[in-house]
Amino acid sequence: MDEERIKRIARAMCRAARLDPDKPAGNKGPYTMSMREPGHESPQPAWMLFRKEAAQFAAQHSEVAVRL
Repeated sequence: MDEERIKRIARAMCRAARLDPDKPAGNKGPYTMSMREPGHESPQPAWMLFRKEAAQFAAQHSEVAVRL
């Protein structure tokens, strides 16, 4: 699956959840999650919270995801 397409879908999901996709994922509110992965010293952008779901959406709805 195209990584840029997954990123666009994840950013849209993040905005739909009323989160700023570019702000670091924090530890407040319903979306509490530590985004520290090996090689990352600081939290990643909030849209990364939705990356897995975006990849699943793109795989299940390839006819729609192609146009996004």
